[in-house]
Amino acid sequence: MAERKIIAQVFSSVALVYDKFVSIATLGGIHKWQRKLINLMGDSGNWLDVGTGTGEVLLKLQNASLKVGIDVAFGMLVKSKEKCPTCNFILADAENMPFKDGVFNKVSLSLVFRHLENQENFLKEAKRITSPGAKIGLIDIRKFAGSGILAFLMKTVFLPFGILIFGKDKWDFFIHSIKRSFTIQEVKNLLESHGFKVIKVETSFLGLVYIIVAQRV
Repeated sequence: MAERKIIAQVFSSVALVYDKFVSIATLGGIHKWQRKLINLMGDSGNWLDVGTGTGEVLLKLQNASLKVGIDVAFGMLVKSKEKCPTCNFILADAENMPFKDGVFNKVSLSLVFRHLENQENFLKEAKRITSPGAKIGLIDIRKFAGSGILAFLMKTVFLPFGILIFGKDKWDFFIHSIKRSFTIQEVKNLLESHGFKVIKVETSFLGLVYIIVAQRV
């Protein structure tokens, strides 16, 4: 619970600069990855974006019949509602979602999975609130041999940039989050052990970023 509160405070405090930071840090790749995820999942149905941040995934949807985003960071939701007035945003925790069983057939997480306090609890909830055949899609940084190098670069080369935008404490939080990332195999194991069959895996950004789509069995 304490960790969740820290996450909410950090992301609320960076809401105004978050879009610019992610766009710069990914060399604009985040928008391409999100559009790719939508194409792989299918732009339709009742769509839930978990850890929606500033609502970028929902903003890119054209044909979804219902667009809902949840986040624990109130500051992010204020920004997301400004950007997407027709979307529905709720202050809610991914591990205890305020929805009835089986109401969604698409669930997305963009740069969120590693930040969850308990990934297994989230996946139990994701299975509960989705219908059979529903798809879940994840974009995130993967753990690999070079993860330590990335963390080192964030502590050295990118440190002035990070402190300038976020401040030292918040930048340290993002460095720590890299260490919480999963390998692709670990993500696949988590998904499949909770009733989601992996149907697509792609990597980008020199293999640093994964895009995974799974279907509820």
